[in-house]
Amino acid sequence: MARPLTRIDRTIIRLLQRDARSSYAELSRLANIPESTVRRRLDRLQEEGLIDFAVIADPTKLGYEFQAMVGLKIELRRLDAIAGALRAMPEVTYAVFLTGNFDVMIQIVVPSQGDLVDFLAKRLAPIDGIRSTETFMMPWVIKPITSWALPLPGESDAEPEMGAETDMDSGPDGRAGEADDDVGDGTPDTGRRRGSARPIRRPPGRARPRNRG
Repeated sequence: MARPLTRIDRTIIRLLQRDARSSYAELSRLANIPESTVRRRLDRLQEEGLIDFAVIADPTKLGYEFQAMVGLKIELRRLDAIAGALRAMPEVTYAVFLTGNFDVMIQIVVPSQGDLVDFLAKRLAPIDGIRSTETFMMPWVIKPITSWALPLPGESDAEPEMGAETDMDSGPDGRAGEADDDVGDGTPDTGRRRGSARPIRRPPGRARPRNRG
């Protein structure tokens, strides 16, 4: 089970999803947190496998104009072998095992209609265990799967309830660092930091009784 993300983690991820080329300094400015915190959080998110970085190319603008979804009905005992074969095919950009009329659905990207026919007849059909296929052309991608954005607290009904504890980030010297409540919305923090303590005034002591003459 994945660990719960803190508000700082979510803010950093959302900013990177908008622009993955943002520098540490830019992320620090937009999130209103120290640059050292950004570095530590990014290192931890990558080490835990929660985020990764990649270049997303637009195939249609690079000459690969034919995209299609292909539904496969397979022999389930051959699922692992078929999955391995699909992973090795560069034309297959997405593959998923699912329930319903098909056992597997794949997305393919090829330069031309002739390449599509060759893929279906010469590369896909010979795979042992595939019983039948049905191809659906994709003339228009309305919303790509890469457009998903991590919800921030309050944006999704599925968001787990936040407790009263603040998210403290320990620095390299072991001391507590920045509290999660200090994450801003991209505007400079010019006022008193939220959560900072006000000075406590002690009640005055009792007045000394006067000596009666």
